[in-house]
Amino acid sequence: MLQEAPACLVPGHTRPIIGRDRVAAGLTDYRDAIRFVFERTIEGMNQGLTPDQLVDYVQLPDRFKDKDHLRPYYGNPEWAVRSIFSGYLGWFDGNPSNLFRLSPKEEARRLAALAGGEAVLLAKANAALAEGDFQWAAQLCDHLLALDPTAREPKLIKAAALEAIAQDVLSGIGRNYYLTVAQELRQDAERIAQPDHTDAAG
Repeated sequence: MLQEAPACLVPGHTRPIIGRDRVAAGLTDYRDAIRFVFERTIEGMNQGLTPDQLVDYVQLPDRFKDKDHLRPYYGNPEWAVRSIFSGYLGWFDGNPSNLFRLSPKEEARRLAALAGGEAVLLAKANAALAEGDFQWAAQLCDHLLALDPTAREPKLIKAAALEAIAQDVLSGIGRNYYLTVAQELRQDAERIAQPDHTDAAG
């Protein structure tokens, strides 16, 4: 694309760039940032880093972070890192504990027991939400919903947590997914709260 020396660039997800110099600068930045993420991820993979470790390892330099057109309006470097790892090495992250993990329900059952029971876990989720620890609140609710997918209160707590997280997410697809799932959780909770109006004769 750079070799074509275009006067206008119309990206798939953000505003057009007009002017040969601006287009050349934008394409150069895109190329260099993508190359950095890719090469840094491969470097970390060759050191044996897991996907979670790579997310911390691959941090865009300030020369990229300061450019408005490289901000994560659509995708996100963290997602790219995980995709690169998966594309080259597959789903296994190198931790043998993950070869045959406990099911989400069984892990949740044991975590609830460690916490002192489901009621305590629910209280912790509520407290995390009140304290603004929204990611932790959502993850605690995941455990509660693994134990009982029809539980109403964890759905509402998670919905509130996802809505709060969405406020600080720049990526359109990320933000919209948070909000869509929150809406679905609230609708599920509303259905659970409604009495059963099924006609016994029907």
